[in-house]
Amino acid sequence: MTSKTAILALAGAAGLALTAASAQAQTITSTDGKYTAGISNQGEVYNSGVGLSRNSDGFDPIAAGIGRDSWGVSTNLGYAYADASYYGLKNTTSVQSVYAGSAAVTISSSTIAGLFITQTFTFLQSNVLVDYVTLLNNSGAALTDVQFQRNVDFDVAPTAFNENTFANSITGPTDVVDSSYNGFENPNPQIAYSDSCAAGCNQTGDVGAGIKVSVGTIAAGGSASFEYFYGDNQTGQDVNGLISQVVGDGANYWVATQSSENGAYPLLGSNSAILAVEAVPEPSTWAMLGLGFAGLGFAGYRGRKSRGSVAIAL
Repeated sequence: MTSKTAILALAGAAGLALTAASAQAQTITSTDGKYTAGISNQGEVYNSGVGLSRNSDGFDPIAAGIGRDSWGVSTNLGYAYADASYYGLKNTTSVQSVYAGSAAVTISSSTIAGLFITQTFTFLQSNVLVDYVTLLNNSGAALTDVQFQRNVDFDVAPTAFNENTFANSITGPTDVVDSSYNGFENPNPQIAYSDSCAAGCNQTGDVGAGIKVSVGTIAAGGSASFEYFYGDNQTGQDVNGLISQVVGDGANYWVATQSSENGAYPLLGSNSAILAVEAVPEPSTWAMLGLGFAGLGFAGYRGRKSRGSVAIAL
């Protein structure tokens, strides 16, 4: 498992800053070489035919079909998103890319929503990709109603376009405000999910996953940091094993998708994918002076909160 300190060192040591005009979308590879992720220069987990690939057999639940991943953010000032495959780029500009060899890539985006966003992607485990997200309030005033979401279309072989997505209901005090089994939800967090999993779901069809979190209020100059996780199953691993992995990495809510050749969960398919999120720490404030650009995505991070449960109640 890769530590945050090691990832920060990799990003800082790279020292390679590319302008938006010259930045090239990147691929990164797990340390054991078994999985590859394509990261666009706008921060989507999809690039030139690569989403999240298991290299031994080419299984890639994001790249299958028309590859689609997206992120979106909203505040009281407006919204911004990146969704090259469907909704395009809205109210955001990719301003810098820092590429640490094949180990990590940091994408930074300036938005009209008053937030400067950094996302650092690296493999936390062989088959689990993490996106370290930092939202920095550079608007000069407090931002309210801050929300962030990621949506991904999973097509899981051997039943691509007819897979099975399931999730627990959203209960108790949590930063997750909604989730979805629809891989094509609008990337604007101000738009309610059309196919919500908030009350729990177990859906079969051409499905995917979406998770929306609420950050609340970020003071002027303050920041909030949290993690999203993407995972593919290892060969011979069922979806329960994949869920256990991301929960062990700190996820407290997830939406899982598996192939449906044996039916819907709790019946188990041969392949699976997952989108998950950790608990969102309270926004913090910190001085920007002296911080390296590559470290920006980690500066506000204050550690994981309590881990979620693997138990599934559908």
